[in-house]
Amino acid sequence: MTYPVPVTRRTSPVSVASILEASYARYGSKPALLDGDVVHSYADLGRRVHRVVAALTALGATRGDRVAVLGANSPVFIEVSQAAFVGGFVRVAPSSKLHPLEVVELVEDCRARFLFVDEDWAQRIPAVRDRMPSVEHVIGMAGAAPDAVPYAELIDRADPGAPEDLPGPDELCALLYTSGTTGRPKGAMLTHGNWAAMIRNSMIELPPIEADEVMLHVAPLSHFSGYVEPTYSARGAFHIVSPQFNPAQVVQAIERHRVTAMPLVPTMLNMLLPAAEARTADVSSMRTIVYGGSGIAPDRLARAVTAFGDVFVQFFGLSETPMPLAALSPGDHRFAVDGPVPPRLASAGRVNPFVELRICDEERAPLPAGEVGEIVVRGDVVMAGYWERPEQTAEMIDEDGWAATGDLGRIDADGYLYVVDRKRDMIVTGGYNVYPTEVENAISALPDVHEVAVVGAPDEQWGEAVVAVVVPRPGAALTAEDVVAACLARLATYKKPRAVEFVEELPRTGSGKIMRRQLRERLWAGRDRHVG
Repeated sequence: MTYPVPVTRRTSPVSVASILEASYARYGSKPALLDGDVVHSYADLGRRVHRVVAALTALGATRGDRVAVLGANSPVFIEVSQAAFVGGFVRVAPSSKLHPLEVVELVEDCRARFLFVDEDWAQRIPAVRDRMPSVEHVIGMAGAAPDAVPYAELIDRADPGAPEDLPGPDELCALLYTSGTTGRPKGAMLTHGNWAAMIRNSMIELPPIEADEVMLHVAPLSHFSGYVEPTYSARGAFHIVSPQFNPAQVVQAIERHRVTAMPLVPTMLNMLLPAAEARTADVSSMRTIVYGGSGIAPDRLARAVTAFGDVFVQFFGLSETPMPLAALSPGDHRFAVDGPVPPRLASAGRVNPFVELRICDEERAPLPAGEVGEIVVRGDVVMAGYWERPEQTAEMIDEDGWAATGDLGRIDADGYLYVVDRKRDMIVTGGYNVYPTEVENAISALPDVHEVAVVGAPDEQWGEAVVAVVVPRPGAALTAEDVVAACLARLATYKKPRAVEFVEELPRTGSGKIMRRQLRERLWAGRDRHVG
């Protein structure tokens, strides 16, 4: 039997925009964002966000236009990101570590009309400006910049009134760029409903977000920190933004601002440990350190729990199926110091109750508990598809809505998910995704290279390190420095090989395909997992 709900009592559709607008009103006088010595309240932040929306609209922006935000962490980065959500635009946030030519490829793929840049990128963009015909306006987030409109000037003359019509849950709010087997960037299209689901699922897995929450952003706002920020804004947290990661400065900032929450990637945590253990600053205010991208070595995790307490939460997710699909709780982490490390410490945690997740064989048939297969996901966290790539979308998401993650895993009897390998060849180094094909393409451009295969090797600091296995042409005087230089000329620094091996030939299948897996297995021999 059904019970129809009267129209007047139906819940309004939730979007990231409606969540943020509610926070501006609900937490009006609470501190929202520290900008130098100025503290913006939530009401102030709302007005500044509305000014950005109005300014972009005055420049001709319409719903669905792509707005790119490029730069290091800053308060303005948060303002522009929220403005994109509230205004019904589509936020695109390339990593500030990318090579300018990589930025060009990404911006032109989505045909971004507006490009916000920080001080560093304002000096770099003019050299490639003519390669970005889609960009109509460049806005300098940190003041005057060559051929750019200053951000302050842009918003000072704009209307602070809220938009009359907020975007709904089915409208796009962001493109999260990833690569793949072709090495070409492709944008995972997230809707407002997708992001709202990410906020809901995060709140389920995180410790309670209290009224006095203070979040420190040292991980990139273009990536992990930017995914977590709206969840804490939804609960009225005070945001402190650090433009760079310096371990000694981070612990001092925690003490000075009484920071309670911080998103990190494991590499950052590894670098932060010595500063925390030195106890030169009081970090006892910390309640939550949420991390993702890869796991943490058990010995370092034990040290981290000793230094910071029971504050760690691990999130697992993908650009196409945002976090947390599964989470490892503070209680799970406590086992690292209370006794023998249980197997679950190597897991990604328990599957979120709002996510349909199962382990399947090659035919997408479900496998019993404990068996290894591909992790597939369904639900309101699954992206709308890849931007203008219907064939690749169909390859990932079947007609029933199940998305193939490309990760191999198993689920134990207690519901803990273990990611044991990757079906695809992606490398995760320092929290950043690297796709072998893009590195191989850069190396193959060298005339002395006959062929090359790129794989990930275990690395204590970075999780995984990029390794290039190169077959030189006969008689070539090729060096490792040549290989690295070829990558740096076209790619972000974090994508360069940290090791180069020269071999006479690469292992191949009977059909002639290079066997990257065989190369990886040699490098990962003796380890339970083949991922960082």
